[in-house]
Amino acid sequence: MENKYIFLDKEYSKGMNLNDYILSDLFKNGVQHLEIKKKELKNPILKFIRRAHLSYRISKIITLPMKSIWSEFPTIDIDENCNYYIIIPIAVFFDCNISAIKRRYKKHKNVKFIFFLFDSIDLKFLSNKLARALYKNKLWNYVLTYDMNDAEKYNLVYLDEHYYSMPEIEEEAKIDKDAYFIGGLKPGRTKETVELFAYLKNRNVNVKFDVVNSEELAFDYKSDGFNILKKSNPYSYALKETNNANCIIEFLQTGQKAQSLRYFEAVCLNKKLLTNNENVKKLSFYNEKYMKVFNKLEDIDTEWVKSKEEVNYNYNNEFSPIHIIEKIEELEQK
Repeated sequence: MENKYIFLDKEYSKGMNLNDYILSDLFKNGVQHLEIKKKELKNPILKFIRRAHLSYRISKIITLPMKSIWSEFPTIDIDENCNYYIIIPIAVFFDCNISAIKRRYKKHKNVKFIFFLFDSIDLKFLSNKLARALYKNKLWNYVLTYDMNDAEKYNLVYLDEHYYSMPEIEEEAKIDKDAYFIGGLKPGRTKETVELFAYLKNRNVNVKFDVVNSEELAFDYKSDGFNILKKSNPYSYALKETNNANCIIEFLQTGQKAQSLRYFEAVCLNKKLLTNNENVKKLSFYNEKYMKVFNKLEDIDTEWVKSKEEVNYNYNNEFSPIHIIEKIEELEQK
């Protein structure tokens, strides 16, 4: 029987779906990319109620039922002569309940469901809270994770480093800064973020931080090169800024052990990587010449950050998410 793969996603604003970039190899190679869209509402009262019902702040406190009433689910025409694998990332459940997925797609015996986890389960944010609540659900035939520690701790399927499609960048790199950081401002990490920036800047590192304060944390730090964004920019912006940096900074939040996008960008774009992730030394493209780990600020060699040298990881598409399909087929053979 033919295997068909569907990546069931949530709806994002135009240009803001990160999956369009990092998983593009999947979609270019036959994996259908469908979105659960929000219903169009004209009544302002209903719009207000929906915003409250789906509110990120409220969801962090309590998981509300019946979120799916605001959603329009895509129709999947099931051919009984094919096997279907529906891959669902955690973000889908920001706006809908797992019961709605079951009602619409579970009735077919030739459909299997795969839970797709990008981040570490044990972190303290909404996506991680949802992951902890859902990963044991009987809907899932397989639960896939990029966190090797979670795979071992929770008996999940480890996806290795098959996470990132080679980015298409139109312009050649024009190095205009020594180091670049982009990431969210997290509770409990604001002080450390500022201290890292100040440490580098005070040692004459031409550094730029783009910090997304989407949770509207009280924060009043101001300095040239330290930019506070109220919401995320399209990933194309991050790619351009990263490509024009000599060194990429990866600054993981407390409890995170899996590598972030910064590791993949460094390898694909041939950039130095400064990271606080000790686990990077276990990854396939770790190179002590191009990647440096710091546990405290004094560990950072700022001269290394600033020095210009040719970086080449000899990357040959090893990160491509197309290998996810190979992993699923391997699991099905067991």
